[in-house]
Amino acid sequence: MLDFSLRNRPIAIISSNQQNGTIISVTKEAIEEGLQKGLKVSLARKMSHSVVLLPYNSILYSKMHRYIYKTLSVYSPIIEPTVFGQYYIDMTGMDNIYKNNIQVGCLISSDIHSKANLNSLIGISTNKLVSRISTAVAPENIYKIEPGNESRFLAPLQSDVLPSVQEKPVSRIIKFLFLHQVKNVQEVVSHSESGQILFGRHYQKIRMEANGQDRSIVKPPKLRNHIIEQTVLDADTNDEEILTAVVKNLAEQAAYQLRQKRQVSKSVTLEIHYTDGYKNARKGSLLLNDDKSATDVVVNLFIQANYRRNRIRSILIDVTDLHLASAQLDIFRDERNNKLSATLDKIRKKYGFSSICTASDLMIPKTTQKKSSSPMAQRTNYSYSQLAYYG
Repeated sequence: MLDFSLRNRPIAIISSNQQNGTIISVTKEAIEEGLQKGLKVSLARKMSHSVVLLPYNSILYSKMHRYIYKTLSVYSPIIEPTVFGQYYIDMTGMDNIYKNNIQVGCLISSDIHSKANLNSLIGISTNKLVSRISTAVAPENIYKIEPGNESRFLAPLQSDVLPSVQEKPVSRIIKFLFLHQVKNVQEVVSHSESGQILFGRHYQKIRMEANGQDRSIVKPPKLRNHIIEQTVLDADTNDEEILTAVVKNLAEQAAYQLRQKRQVSKSVTLEIHYTDGYKNARKGSLLLNDDKSATDVVVNLFIQANYRRNRIRSILIDVTDLHLASAQLDIFRDERNNKLSATLDKIRKKYGFSSICTASDLMIPKTTQKKSSSPMAQRTNYSYSQLAYYG
């Protein structure tokens, strides 16, 4: 849409321009030339000299993602955006406005095409799991699974369409027993005793998925209880000092938001995205929301997750399961960290988050560092933090 010269040309979206970067997505013209998702950039250049390699443009995609979300908000008050370009819509109670869900699907598809020039794949069912799977496997642009037919719809599909099959313990059992199709999984999980022996703690979840059952509700963004902080490095690196500084900065940003909400987290996930497309993650908890406690936890998660020597492209922290922090003081805990964090918060509220930072943040390249949007920062010539403290 933005560059007409790219139309009908082989295009590949890549994770990085580095030689060991990978292809994230390809057009049909690129597929015809033998390129595919996951292929190394160096090999793609040898296979096709005409292919256009475009970097992953997260800013552009997020803008389009929000625009489509606003377009969909006309049709229902409850919409849950997930990854770029994917949304769940709850049409409960809309029967008096639209004839049926097929009509709504046609209206949505034509509306998105006219406003964003994008084609839509719409799956209609009683739950999120079956709707999402239908958009991946159904040949029609709009496909409806009638209530009660979820199990029959899933039966002929490959078993890897079920989310639980991605879990390593489940995947090993699926491969060992040659359960290639969902109907084979349905037969195994129909016997509770043998199913529990084979799948253990994953049994209930995979049994529900195999039969097309999903109890999760559609949640609007304001009801999604999590904090996400991410840094995409300007240049891929495996420099431990730079990466540790980035991780600490992300932890401080997450801790700052937790303190503003007076909350703590029982679940924090740290994700590392490597240049070659590989992803690794570790989970922990932030039961204390001062900067030092948060950085200690998150740095430890990073050390556990980063066991490869490959260069890193981006680091993400996802803080979920938020609860109110206890207001009662702990006589066995040093309160100096809390007092320091509270003092820093006063400065950051007035001059912006990046107006003061730990000395380790000075290791982060300027192009990677987030700039402050506060009036004080804009009146200076600094593109970096104005003040660094040692802690």
